[in-house]
Amino acid sequence: MTPFLSDEGFTPSGGSSRGEQGILTEEKIDAIGEKLTRKKSFARAILAPITSQTTKAASGGLSEEQSAQGRVKGHVYWRYIEAASKTGFFLFVFMVFLQQGSQILSTFALKYWSEGNRESGENKSAVKFLWVYGLLSMSSVISSCLGSILMLVLCSLRSSKHLHDAVRRIYFLRPIVSDSALYRCFTRLFALH
Repeated sequence: MTPFLSDEGFTPSGGSSRGEQGILTEEKIDAIGEKLTRKKSFARAILAPITSQTTKAASGGLSEEQSAQGRVKGHVYWRYIEAASKTGFFLFVFMVFLQQGSQILSTFALKYWSEGNRESGENKSAVKFLWVYGLLSMSSVISSCLGSILMLVLCSLRSSKHLHDAVRRIYFLRPIVSDSALYRCFTRLFALH
């Protein structure tokens, strides 16, 4: 509510004109100033001091992260491919090549069509070129969709299954020591209450 209006609402009360209430007097200015100084919630925010991992590491606290350089060996990539299905991976690569090839061929079909139109001066056999361009574009879209579905359904789900089975083998074939977290987890999980 503004200080120039009455306390009952946003319009002047009693049918009086706004000119009478809209005049700033010394008391109104002091009242507005006092109200504004009391509003500490509108004060400017104060930033907290910076305490990050880097300042702790520089001051002798936590150690900095170590970095290493090198290459990932080929057999590591091959293990990923095996986990995701060799057949699915090679089908995905084939679909990517098919999609790119059909997209390039559709561009060549447009080029051939436009050059033929420029040489002859007319748009003859437009229906044939539209069919060729449409089929090549559609094959590009279909192969892209099939590649995505292959990657999602065949490769991702199979690699998730392999990861789950590997973790399960590691934890279930591991000896359970009474002070390990795995022991506490199993005793809480299978305890009879």
